[in-house]
Amino acid sequence: MEVGLQSIQQLGEEGALGGDLQGAAARGRRGRLNRRWLRCSRTPRCVGRKRGVQSNALGRSRGGFSTKLHAVVDTKGRPVYITITPGQRHEMIKADELLAHAPGKAFIADTGYDSDRFRKAIRDQKKRAVIGSKPERPRKLPKSRHLYGKRYLVECFFHSLKRFRAVATRFEKTARNFLALTQVACTWLWLAPN
Repeated sequence: MEVGLQSIQQLGEEGALGGDLQGAAARGRRGRLNRRWLRCSRTPRCVGRKRGVQSNALGRSRGGFSTKLHAVVDTKGRPVYITITPGQRHEMIKADELLAHAPGKAFIADTGYDSDRFRKAIRDQKKRAVIGSKPERPRKLPKSRHLYGKRYLVECFFHSLKRFRAVATRFEKTARNFLALTQVACTWLWLAPN
């Protein structure tokens, strides 16, 4: 945090202190503290399920250990929706989610989103699919050069997002905190003058 304070994790109902403190209040002044908490062999941070890199949107890709950001931007390059996945996951994992949050009459995307199923989903929403064809397609599908030229807006958005050092280097270790930090940066980009 900004002033060097660390966040405090919950110690209530599910934490190590919740039930015992409530019981002590009910017993009054003469009540004793349950000694099992004093001899506890595990620290409170070890209690609960294990959290791995998969639950924190971290994964290995060609560039190393990373996280992918997926974004929908408007016609001015401002973020409308953003989500994250582990680095090794394919773009199509979040394609339907991005499409659900995309405004406008056209969905412009790079070749990673090229699939017949996804193109049909775009048409079903009465939008125009402007997606570059994958190299392995036997016949390249036509696309509007004018609209595909607007794809630079999302690239400019990611460039602007990388100005925030904490986002670019992923200081936050948990997926929830990293996504929240990214959303704060996106809010800043909405409020900043062009």
